[in-house]
Amino acid sequence: MAEATFDVTYVEERNRMTNAFRMILAIPHVIVFGAWGYFANLLAVVQWFIVLFTGTRNPGIFNLQNAYVGYGTRVNAYTSLMIDPYPPFGTEVGDTGVTYALEYEAEADRLSNALRIFYLIPAVFVLIFVSIGAFVFIVISWFAIIITGKQSQSTFDFLRKWLAFSTRVTTYAALMTDTYPKFVELPPTSQVP
Repeated sequence: MAEATFDVTYVEERNRMTNAFRMILAIPHVIVFGAWGYFANLLAVVQWFIVLFTGTRNPGIFNLQNAYVGYGTRVNAYTSLMIDPYPPFGTEVGDTGVTYALEYEAEADRLSNALRIFYLIPAVFVLIFVSIGAFVFIVISWFAIIITGKQSQSTFDFLRKWLAFSTRVTTYAALMTDTYPKFVELPPTSQVP
C-alpha cells in the first residue's frame, strides 16, 4: 500500500526579517490553501462514493487531491517556520527544500473507505495532541530565530515529524491511500549549513 512521504531540508541559519513577519507574509497562501481545501474536501466525498461502488480510485480526483496536499506541505512548512523561501502558488515546487510524494493506487478497500470516518478518529486525536506541542515549538522557534537567527535541529526535527504525520493523516482522510497514518521516526534530514 502507498504511503505519503514528506521531508524538509534543515537550514540552521534563518532569515530574521521574514520570520518576524511570517504570519503576515503567509496570508495569501493561507487564503489560497483554504479555498482549495474546500474543493479538495468535496472531491473526497465524490471519491468516497466512487470507491464504495467501484472499489477503485478515480485518477483525476486523486491527482487534484495530490496537488493540493503537495501545495499544503509547502504552505505548512512555511507557516511553521521550517523554511525561509517563499513557496510558489499552486503545483510548482520551487526551491523550498520541501519534498512530498504519494503514488497512485487504483485499487481501494471498500470497507476501509466506507468506515474511514470511524477509523480516522484515533489518528485525529493523536494529531490534535501533537499539534498542540507543535504550536509551542513554533512559538519557541519564532523567538529563537528572531533573537539568534538560528533554529535548533531538535525543534526542527519535531516539527518535521509532526508535518509528516499531518500529511499522512490528510491523505488517509482524503481517501488517497488505505495505509493507516503512523507517527513514526523519520530518517535523518539533509542539512544545509
